[in-house]
Amino acid sequence: MGPESLLIVAAASFAVLLLPSPAGKLLRDYTLSCGKARSLLLLPSLWFGYLAAGILAGAAYLILRAVMPAMTGALSWLAVVYIVIFALRAQRQHLAFRIADNDNLPEHGLLRMALRLVVSAPRTTLVVALLSVLYQATDAPLPPVQAVAFTGLSYAAAALIAPLIQVLAAERSARKIRQFQQRNPASRKAPTRFIASRAVTAGYRRIAA
Repeated sequence: MGPESLLIVAAASFAVLLLPSPAGKLLRDYTLSCGKARSLLLLPSLWFGYLAAGILAGAAYLILRAVMPAMTGALSWLAVVYIVIFALRAQRQHLAFRIADNDNLPEHGLLRMALRLVVSAPRTTLVVALLSVLYQATDAPLPPVQAVAFTGLSYAAAALIAPLIQVLAAERSARKIRQFQQRNPASRKAPTRFIASRAVTAGYRRIAA
């Protein structure tokens, strides 16, 4: 694999990691609550979680290539479809993520938040998305193990930078969500129901009934 292929892998991995996610939401809320300086201490935890997701994706790729080598072409096409769906779904959920107030973020302890980030980062959808990136980036005539090793270095570099960008962009992301919620106040509240074009809470409906 040439430098161009490795740069493509790094760029694709970077884009996938920067998409809205539960781990990114936790880091954003912690940054808004405790500040950027303190959030920088959480970056190794999130990097470790992203590396775990990459390792799982690489292992899944090697297993699929060994078990179903004839399906590589078909799985490559499915990978493209999944990446598109993953990106659209992440963007749609981004504006639905509520901004936690300071009193709604009990995990102010650095260690507890670090553990939460490690656990939440390697979610199934991210692993499948990284697996899809592997299927798009390893068409070169290399053994699967070598291909995964080369792309793994590019992914590790992207995973190292992505959490830093998430911390720096936390305030901008929160401002964008708040602006959207101000334009659509009722539709962003999870416990609301729409009755005759007016939104009321589920509790109010039970009382009214």
